[in-house]
Amino acid sequence: MTSERPRFPVGLTFAAIVVIAICAALGVWQLGRAQWKAHQLARIAALKTAPPQPIGPVLARSAAGADQSFARVAVTCQAGSAQTAYKLVPENGDWIARARAVCRLPAGGAYDALLVDRGVLAASRGLTTAPTTVLPPPGEVTGVLFHQADALPAGARRPAPYVLVAERETPAPAGVTPTPYPDTASNLEYVGTYAPTWFGLAVVALCFYAAMLWRRYHPKQ
Repeated sequence: MTSERPRFPVGLTFAAIVVIAICAALGVWQLGRAQWKAHQLARIAALKTAPPQPIGPVLARSAAGADQSFARVAVTCQAGSAQTAYKLVPENGDWIARARAVCRLPAGGAYDALLVDRGVLAASRGLTTAPTTVLPPPGEVTGVLFHQADALPAGARRPAPYVLVAERETPAPAGVTPTPYPDTASNLEYVGTYAPTWFGLAVVALCFYAAMLWRRYHPKQ
């Protein structure tokens, strides 16, 4: 008399398919992220050494849908640019104020205003309230664009969706040191690095499923 053959494990098979598919899909997604990371790092590296471009064409490309983050640009702020306001930020255990001002852009462009981050006010280190130092409006500014959709206060008519982080100003505002934002490339360090982990989990799930089937159809005598 032969023993009855075990039924096929439909539930276990379905669960294994779902787990393997999810892990494999996440692995493929991570590979795509790795390719995107390589492209972004190459783009940022190229922009870091590129000469500054006139801001008009750059913002025109932005208005057409192209991301112009990290582009190095030069702009001459027009009359009517706002005086500087301050934003306290932590640095090396102290508070220090970053000086920011609205730069009025030349007429006829895609946008009419841009926020300029002029750097840190050295005299503000250690303060817990915004300084009252009055700085002149920005003039000629060279720097790097960082995307920030809400860069200008609500009510600005056509604000550019970027902050221009100044590398150099002419004339230079007294007491202000141009200070770049942290290197964006460091934020991409782990992007795409988990693809082998997800593929490995898919293989583990497949091996576990195969082992369960083997034990089901080859029980110990």
